[in-house]
Amino acid sequence: MDYPQFDVLEITPELEYNTNKYHKLEPVKTGETVKHGLPVPVIGALNNFCKAKALPKLSKILVVYFYSKHWGDVGLDHLKQLNAIRNETKFYDGKIVVVDADGDEDGLQQLLWLHNISLPIHSDTNGAIAGLFGVFSEHSPTWNFYGGIDVNIPLPATYVVDHDFKVAFSYPNENISNTIPVNEVVDAVYRSNNYLAGRRSA
Repeated sequence: MDYPQFDVLEITPELEYNTNKYHKLEPVKTGETVKHGLPVPVIGALNNFCKAKALPKLSKILVVYFYSKHWGDVGLDHLKQLNAIRNETKFYDGKIVVVDADGDEDGLQQLLWLHNISLPIHSDTNGAIAGLFGVFSEHSPTWNFYGGIDVNIPLPATYVVDHDFKVAFSYPNENISNTIPVNEVVDAVYRSNNYLAGRRSA
């Protein structure tokens, strides 16, 4: 069978130029202070956002976990592990907050209910909070690094932030382990409050 002939000059090349600059994620490390702009009323329940000129102190030690349903069973395992230390964290005046990247609060609430998990949720669909912790960036999309992921979502990271917004524990979980070092999380919450108590009594 003869195929139609065509002149190579008829071909119009369509070149796609991608102007995005890709940068490696730089998760906040232990000992660093979360960048200016962290939602301040985590004091309540991370309900509102504020870009105050001077950050007040947090009333509680904050445990922040970045969740997305796209991590599948890994994310669910993390939620179960954090729920298991909820009371212990609360005893040391800490608060666990799940920062949800998907915006499907009803779906996440149902998942928590099905697995008897009781943790507060805050939506972060634009990645603002995750970006402050360095575990999300438009310039470093998740699908470039992790097979099976076709959306840009934060790493399933866990952080402990003290009263002064200083990171007492960081676990960006770049290897996507299904285990959170929960003993270290609890220890960081305890040490943060113990340190503050020592300063007050000095």
